[in-house]
Amino acid sequence: MSDSHENWTKLSQAIAIANEKGCEYLLFAGDLIAPPGIKILEQFDGQIKFVWGNNEMEQVNMTRKMDASEKIELCDDIFEGELGGVKIFMNHYPRIGELAAKSGEFDVCIHGHTHEYREETVGNTLLLNPGEIQGYATGTSTFMILDTESKSVEKITV
Repeated sequence: MSDSHENWTKLSQAIAIANEKGCEYLLFAGDLIAPPGIKILEQFDGQIKFVWGNNEMEQVNMTRKMDASEKIELCDDIFEGELGGVKIFMNHYPRIGELAAKSGEFDVCIHGHTHEYREETVGNTLLLNPGEIQGYATGTSTFMILDTESKSVEKITV
């Protein structure tokens, strides 16, 4: 998920869908914007990896809330890790995600920022943008679910 921009209704709906589908991890690629979104993220049943976007307000308060959370890991600007046997890179910005994908070091590279859904292959790496939860810029609220076993992606419209 990415770019909720304080659309708490759509974020809540997206979290509910992710829970219904049994997702184990939620990767948030930035622009949650404000502390009330953290309480909504915590409704997710699994663990959350979070990277900063370019429009985060009240970062000090958000950091305190995430540090106190048992579910949310604040990864600053970049998340690099292995989930379900898949090597993942996540950052808010497309150019950084593209460069990480071109490096060939990761199975999946995720970014946000543009609000536009993106699913492409660079070499052997999936380059993904889940679109926007906000729904204002493109008129559609989307996120994606990655199956780590098949490395397939399902686009979800909220």
